[in-house]
Amino acid sequence: MFPADQALGPLLDDLSAAAVRGAPLADVWRWHARIHESPDLSFVAQAWALSELTGAPLADALACGEQVLRDRARSRERLSAAAAGPKASMAVLCLLPASGPVVGTLMGVDPVTLYLSSSVATASLVLGIGLGLSAWLWSWRILRRAA
Repeated sequence: MFPADQALGPLLDDLSAAAVRGAPLADVWRWHARIHESPDLSFVAQAWALSELTGAPLADALACGEQVLRDRARSRERLSAAAAGPKASMAVLCLLPASGPVVGTLMGVDPVTLYLSSSVATASLVLGIGLGLSAWLWSWRILRRAA
């Protein structure tokens, strides 16, 4: 998606300059798509190139392109909304064990003494941290694949 906070002025200037020279405008679109790493601008560049190559009406190609880009944006919004709950649950469940030492401290239990008093307690601490990090990475990977 093209960053909304960036001005389209440079793109329009480059398009105008290329049009005055009689150069293909699809190249300008492609160049700006690469600079901004925008798949949306790349899509417009492809539609423009198709129009230049085949002589197909540009307005029809851009109208279809607009519909596709709008559908993609809606799809990203729906996916983001659907993933919000699992992301929040992931954060709470993975960070919840870290609240144990805080609660223990509030109740008068020294976490350092508790976790370093025996090898079993230290092993439990290391295992707990390892499992917590594994759960975080696993959940993050699942959510990335869903996106």
